[in-house]
Amino acid sequence: MKALVPIIVFCIALAVIICIPFKVISYGFLPPDDAMRHAAKAISDKGWDQILVMRAHSFMFGHVGWDAILGAVHKLAGCGQDGLAVFSVVSLFLLFCLLPLFFADYPEAWLASLLAITVAAPGLILRLFLGRPYIITMAILLVIFFFWPRLKEKKPPLAVMAALTALIALSAWAHGVWYLFALPAFSFFVAREYRAGTRFLICAGLGALIGAFLTGHPYLFMKQAIVETAGAVTSASTQRLLVGELQSFGGDAMTIFLILVMLGWRKMRGKWNIAAVYNPVFILAATGWVLGFIASRFWTDWGMPAAIFWILCELNEAISEKIKSLSWRRVFLTLTLSAALFLAVTADSGSRWTYNLTTEYLEQGKPEYAEWLPEPGGIIYSDDMTLFYQTFFKNPKAPWRYILGFESSLMLPEDLAILRKIQWNFGTPEAFKPWVAKMRSQDRLILRRDRNAKPDIPGLEWYYAATNTWIGRLPRH
Repeated sequence: MKALVPIIVFCIALAVIICIPFKVISYGFLPPDDAMRHAAKAISDKGWDQILVMRAHSFMFGHVGWDAILGAVHKLAGCGQDGLAVFSVVSLFLLFCLLPLFFADYPEAWLASLLAITVAAPGLILRLFLGRPYIITMAILLVIFFFWPRLKEKKPPLAVMAALTALIALSAWAHGVWYLFALPAFSFFVAREYRAGTRFLICAGLGALIGAFLTGHPYLFMKQAIVETAGAVTSASTQRLLVGELQSFGGDAMTIFLILVMLGWRKMRGKWNIAAVYNPVFILAATGWVLGFIASRFWTDWGMPAAIFWILCELNEAISEKIKSLSWRRVFLTLTLSAALFLAVTADSGSRWTYNLTTEYLEQGKPEYAEWLPEPGGIIYSDDMTLFYQTFFKNPKAPWRYILGFESSLMLPEDLAILRKIQWNFGTPEAFKPWVAKMRSQDRLILRRDRNAKPDIPGLEWYYAATNTWIGRLPRH
């Protein structure tokens, strides 16, 4: 009977991780940003130039693979945008959280790692539910570290290298940030893992090229990945004008404290060894943390997954020291960790899973909006990206375009200058005058303002359309 212990432990861990995203979705949760626009894009049958007012010669290949996957799901399963958003949330969460179960010696160590991060850095768990393709890259990063010992072998592990090349190609095709695989390569060389680092560079280079060719426009894809990132960062004079994930972070003190506690625990157990920190995993975690003071995504997308993997390795070693592989104590421990993890993640703390239930959307089919939404060929002017995500999500086939979409650097230069002035002046009415001067009868200016704070922008008539949402248009007389 004891031979069944590893199987029982694995099945319990598998079951709880599968149940978690479905419980979250049962609240009615929808992610607030890019998952919405990816789902709507798959439904729209439009190019981005038909959705956004964009700069000339702008091409959108960054997430072409993920858009293709959602498009295939839409056609095969008949999912609408809500179904595609749910698919995005569930599938990507499971991809990240299930993969380690198939590699870890002690699956309960992975449950404990997720629980520790959930408590120390709940923001990371929330990011795992945003249904965005960066989660593919985060999951692949975990696989890279599981295969790290194989890359050090004297004889080239061709099967492993082929698998890593394919996974990096998938990441490049679906996510687009192929160049950031330089970070794990850097960590290999800093750790003096020269053989592993060289082999990884070969995999990363080939994978990036394959992913680029899968887009059908390899040169434009690889160029845009760098140019778009540079444009997003340099298009604002101060950090507060950037989207939150491109701003610097605050250091994530609780996660650092957790890591220090685990290092102290290793010392107390008499297991201290410099290899615990002088290895590619810990070095990537430290590198991502340092670069997080430039842009938080270095930490959340690269440093934090490495930190979780490092915690997994530490806990795996500690558990193996205390509990034998076939001990029934493992089942009790797994049940305890499963219950704690399920409750910790699915708890609706701060309404994190239900905040969207009270959201009022501007939907084309509702009669109260018939005269106030843009007319065919119109443009929605707004300084709020959230308005784009929500409105495009609910109206993927609508015959209008958006002046501001998911990335401000894609805007026409003159419109970007107007937007930056609006942001710089904290939305003062005078800053909107250049847009009002450009508006036509089919266009609308939509602003987020309190019900009792009607926009004081002359030349437009206003309608309070939804919660804290005002629609302005040129007078009809």
